[in-house]
Amino acid sequence: MAVALRGNLRDFGMGEVFQLIGQQRKTGVLEVAEGEARIRIAFDQGSVVSGEKAGPYAYAAVGDMLVRTGLVTARRLAELESECQQSGEALPTQLVACGDLEAQQVEEMIDLVTRDAIFTLLRWTDGSFHFSSGAVPHDRPEAQLLPAEQILMDGLRMVDEWQTFDPAATREESVFQRCGRFETVRETWTHASPEQLSRVERLFLTIDGRSSVRRVVDLSRMGEFEAVRWLSELRRAGVVEPLDPALIARARRLHPLALSTGPSPLAVVFAVAPFLLLAAVLLSLFARPPALAPARLTPDAAVAARAAFEGRRLRNQVEAWRFARGVWPADLDEAQSLGPGRDSLATSSGRPYYYLSRGDTFLVLVPEQ
Repeated sequence: MAVALRGNLRDFGMGEVFQLIGQQRKTGVLEVAEGEARIRIAFDQGSVVSGEKAGPYAYAAVGDMLVRTGLVTARRLAELESECQQSGEALPTQLVACGDLEAQQVEEMIDLVTRDAIFTLLRWTDGSFHFSSGAVPHDRPEAQLLPAEQILMDGLRMVDEWQTFDPAATREESVFQRCGRFETVRETWTHASPEQLSRVERLFLTIDGRSSVRRVVDLSRMGEFEAVRWLSELRRAGVVEPLDPALIARARRLHPLALSTGPSPLAVVFAVAPFLLLAAVLLSLFARPPALAPARLTPDAAVAARAAFEGRRLRNQVEAWRFARGVWPADLDEAQSLGPGRDSLATSSGRPYYYLSRGDTFLVLVPEQ
């Protein structure tokens, strides 16, 4: 017989609900709502299978995280979602079947999303919950499932530690910049393992004086708690510092794309500007008085002009992507997704465009005709 459990967080804390589900070894789905936000946690025999902020379909939060961490482009995610609708497969299964990610990468992403969802959930003090017992289909090995009691103890410890972190690091909209060298951290953090130092260095390198804490957390792929903890430690070590919020606000007013975390209308304007310029040139050519013979381009000159125009258009879209996202695109196809473009990234002769991404440089090279 199906069992349902309902209540609100003012009468029963989330810790009590987790403890009950774990002790009774319940299988089913716990849904918690706070305002418009909803989080779902799936349990199997009292152990957590997965958890995520509720979206339009199962594992939607995983797909969103894949895009935010740069593992999958927004365009590719849309294609995968369409394929899932046609095949009836879940997104994680489709990712592995199509070769986009290895099974281990998918499992790590599910765990990351689950940890963040539970950490968010344990900080809620208001809202309602509803647990519905029933089968929870999944193919995760039992060894990868975490007992509710263990997650509860770890989660409550994390909530307590969160209060000790640097206040600027706990605000998603904060922006940090580097003010020291990571070698200082290597020399002083003798307690940290090489693996920890490697992960923290990756976090350190994502701090660029433009990206928000939310963006830095996503790119680090550590999860909210771990990334903010290490960001706080980096500030204590004196190698990073937060920017003045007033300066950030002023920068956003002067350059609205500079600190953006996603595409904006102005970014699209940058992407389509070359088309407008070409249209203006063509209108000026055809608007000449009939008495003047229009200038004629030789075939070779026309090919060269088209190639130069396509190259400039691609460079502008790459720059627009950088302005909109704060990072260079992974490739030219990703840059194309920001605005209208050709179906194939190749010149009229069929030769592909080349690009070089290295550090702060992204070059678009037009092949010879």
